[in-house]
Amino acid sequence: MSSKEIFALRKQGLTSDALEMARAEYQENSADVWFLRAYAWCLYDHIKQLLDTYEAKQLSPTGLNSRMTPYMREFARMGNPLRGDTAFSQMIRLAGKASKDWQDFLVFARWVGISDFAEEDQKNFVNEQGKSIDSLKTRFIRAICRETVAKASTNPAEHELISWGQEILAQTLQESPNDQWLNYYQSKLHLINGQLDLAIKFLAPVVRRQSKAAWPWALLGEILENTRPDDAITCFAYATQLAREEQEVAKVRIHLAQRLSLAGRFNEAAKQANLAQQYREQHGFKVPQELQQLLASDWYQQAVGNDSLQPLPKVDAAARALLQELDRQSLVYTRGVIDHINSEKALSYVATCANSGVGLSHRKFPAVEKLLPGTVVEIGRSEPNGPPLDWRLSEATELAGLCQAFTGSLVRQEGKDFAFVRSTSNNDIFVPPMLAKNFEQGQTHGVSCLAIRRTNKQGKTGWRAVNVETLP
Repeated sequence: MSSKEIFALRKQGLTSDALEMARAEYQENSADVWFLRAYAWCLYDHIKQLLDTYEAKQLSPTGLNSRMTPYMREFARMGNPLRGDTAFSQMIRLAGKASKDWQDFLVFARWVGISDFAEEDQKNFVNEQGKSIDSLKTRFIRAICRETVAKASTNPAEHELISWGQEILAQTLQESPNDQWLNYYQSKLHLINGQLDLAIKFLAPVVRRQSKAAWPWALLGEILENTRPDDAITCFAYATQLAREEQEVAKVRIHLAQRLSLAGRFNEAAKQANLAQQYREQHGFKVPQELQQLLASDWYQQAVGNDSLQPLPKVDAAARALLQELDRQSLVYTRGVIDHINSEKALSYVATCANSGVGLSHRKFPAVEKLLPGTVVEIGRSEPNGPPLDWRLSEATELAGLCQAFTGSLVRQEGKDFAFVRSTSNNDIFVPPMLAKNFEQGQTHGVSCLAIRRTNKQGKTGWRAVNVETLP
């Protein structure tokens, strides 16, 4: 009867009495799953109320931590039999909700693990507004990865927890290599470890995907800060120009002011330091030591005294150029040849072998529209079959077995609008009507041509000329 009595007390709003009863009778009912559910829901009530109070700013971070950790330890002592149960799921949800401010989150998360989520908790769902929301498991794992990075930065001595979190990140990133948050956290870890090239490698696709968001540009600025200070300024400046709310770049402005002052751009640095100060004054936030040093500098005092604070120029063009450069370092390039141009769809089709290829949009890559069929290019992609993200002209002019030059005899038969070239290497090359019309019917012409080997709709593979010239 204990579980029913506990549920009854909860229903009456007597949550403290319900929890006391659960604690008192746990030893006698530790094998009763219904009792354990009732006990877990009592803990849930208290933790939820705690979080609601914290979110209403009626409880300090210290107060949250000092009260939440004992509740969660209590749940961990009795909750193992509930793995996969709704009560277990809801406790995980509360833990994830508190993860940014609860210092012992990773300790609890390691006890939870990532293998005992109910089937429902592994599925995405659609909320009342019709928006797709990531599953509880996905959100919990991301919280683990985020807090692992935070702990690696602030408490590196906690080796076991950090190592466990890194293993979770590596495992999940292998399963979901395109998850932007996992790549972002992995990039931050590489930055913490001084592995700048790897940090850029993992961040580049995130910046590309979220190129209009401030946060990835801010991290890219941190990565480049010591090795490419001018590019770091571009990243920090672009982050401030993209930010929708000042809180997104409150710390970024300090980094930016520091870099600008080191570059001798004192009036621009003073403007950024001034904006950082204003934000903290407006919200009653503490001014960090780095900002205090900037505000106390001679150049800042002089700029304020002369009323010469200077805003930054727009840097969007420089940011795009930098992203393209970084893309080219991280992308894998595949050679292909412009096969034909589809004006209606505004794209150029690049053949990469006889029966496959990729379309390059003229809207995304406007310069491609001017390239003639037969031009050899290199297509940059982040994964072998992924969408094209970049292109460049190739030094090669031919591709063996795909795009080659031939010499031979062109014959256009009477009444035919097409022709064939019989090459000196015994290949028959189809000449389409647009090219064949330049040659008289019933005559043989010595020609040179550039041809592409393609498979047609009927499944037949052969050579097709893309340009033909008469031999002298």
